[in-house]
Amino acid sequence: MPGTTPAPDTTKPLSSTERNRTMNAKLTTLTALVAVAAAFASPAFAQEATPDGFAAVTSTASRDAVRAEAVAALKAGTIERGEASVDHGVFVSVKTRAQVAAEAREALRLGVVGHGEGPAPLVMPAQAESIRLAGLEALSHTVAAR
Repeated sequence: MPGTTPAPDTTKPLSSTERNRTMNAKLTTLTALVAVAAAFASPAFAQEATPDGFAAVTSTASRDAVRAEAVAALKAGTIERGEASVDHGVFVSVKTRAQVAAEAREALRLGVVGHGEGPAPLVMPAQAESIRLAGLEALSHTVAAR
């Protein structure tokens, strides 16, 4: 037909110049994508569990005095270990093992036991009373069995 341009011949292999141009375009696109991904990637930094306000304090005691104080504290058992928020107070349970187990079973049955790091389920007053009564029932069975 007159006035139409013929379609390019796709069976003919590309010349070395055309191949280089195509490879350069692909490489440029890939480089740009990697640069954009790196620009939007934000690093995650861990934080210390305790505040870092003591870092600016300068010590007035000698190294040997601090070491001697640390050894004395270790021997006395006054150095905390583990997490900073742990309360090492003495805990005395007021419930029996059977009572705790029965309350746990009831809470699981009601679906009010949290899982993972998500928010804890909201326990309605009627559910809390049902859990408490399950524990009391287990306690009465324990006392009756003795």
